Amino acid sequence: MTWVFIGGGVLVGVPLLTALVGLMLPRDHLAQMSMRLTASPERVWGLVADSNGTARWRPDVAAVEMEPSAGGRVRFVEVSRHGRTPFEVIAQEAPHKQVVQVVDAGLPYGGTWTWALMPTNPGTQVTISEAGFIRNPLFRVMSRLFFPPTATMDKYLHALATELGETVEPQVIRAR
Repeated sequence: MTWVFIGGGVLVGVPLLTALVGLMLPRDHLAQMSMRLTASPERVWGLVADSNGTARWRPDVAAVEMEPSAGGRVRFVEVSRHGRTPFEVIAQEAPHKQVVQVVDAGLPYGGTWTWALMPTNPGTQVTISEAGFIRNPLFRVMSRLFFPPTATMDKYLHALATELGETVEPQVIRAR
């Protein structure tokens, strides 16, 4: 009978302890990555701003479903092996800046992605900033242990470089 109590204590105690640790972790995070491409800002912008076409060159996105715009803003859903994530383009300044926001309050995460494209000689400096948050304390612990905050940006930037025929290693600027 003692083993039953010990087993029950572990089954209840571990998730409870994990949730308590998660409550102490910050809900919000900021991560940034950057890379320098030889492609022009206009060429890079053509890929970054084409939400509907990203499934063609991003291996982590199975499909993109365009939705009716909300107040003139572009809305789309990225479909991946992790599920469906709805986004809205909340700002665009071609060919220099785009800000996209997750628009489903039911997801355990959310936030914005900002692409900044700066002309260089030759080419473009691409910087992605993720200002995100994780609602669920258990997911915060799992994220901290198993998923670096730059993982999706790294995949995105590698896919972007590959689509442009370049081999560039993105650099982490900030990950906290």
